Amino acid sequence: MGMFDFFRRKNKNKNAEQQEDESRTPMFCFVLCETPTTIETQRANKVVQRILGKEYSADASDPNIVSIQKGSDAVGFLAMMPAPIPNEEAENNAEDNFLWPNGREEVAKHTCHVIVTIAGSGEYSPIEAVVAIVRLALVALELYDGLGVYWGHGSVCNNRETFEGFCEEVSEEHIPLPAVMRFQFLSAGDDEVALYTLGMNQFGLMEIEVDHSDMELSELFEYVCHVAHYLVTTGAVIKDGDTIGSDENERIVVRHQPSMIDKSRKVYKILFE
Repeated sequence: MGMFDFFRRKNKNKNAEQQEDESRTPMFCFVLCETPTTIETQRANKVVQRILGKEYSADASDPNIVSIQKGSDAVGFLAMMPAPIPNEEAENNAEDNFLWPNGREEVAKHTCHVIVTIAGSGEYSPIEAVVAIVRLALVALELYDGLGVYWGHGSVCNNRETFEGFCEEVSEEHIPLPAVMRFQFLSAGDDEVALYTLGMNQFGLMEIEVDHSDMELSELFEYVCHVAHYLVTTGAVIKDGDTIGSDENERIVVRHQPSMIDKSRKVYKILFE
């Protein structure tokens, strides 16, 4: 298989078809597990306090649900579901994820999953919600020995090592975007690549696309990650025709143009000319 064979994602892309233009604050994600696990409160408290802090506690008196509190306030719930996510939804969103090359096959091993959800739907900004869910997912991964995390709001499924690596220093200033949204490569011909994102609408923003670039894959991924993080943390400040750059001499034009995967939606097009 040639290098670009992996990135020839055909129009079977269910992730793109499911993408909507509506922003919505994320409230949950799914931790995938190979076998159901019953959690003891003592162990849950140790894990919760190590990951979240001493002011947090856990209650595992319900055999299927771990509730997590900060003081007397509920902050989230981990609910074990003794069945795989239906309709191969997690497998479809792991497929062709360059961060998990054999993701579909690995995800197919899950026989159950944990619904990770935050409490208080109207109390979070999108950034606050993402950070809170990520932190709870880190707890669930350890408690239930999860094999990966399916983040439906970003159409992406990552393995445990990747998710934990990106989320190790999660904060409102350090948002682990590769863990919560998809960065999808495509072949653009002539040894060039294209890239599109899915999941910026969690933050009320347009997606980002590059129609063609001769950058190395890792370099392009890092570049678009930086642009995405800038937009997420500062808002929709890049206007149609604005330029961006890593220094005062770099001037790369960004246009608001129709998406390569859905012409009805406008996206941020980074034009490497």
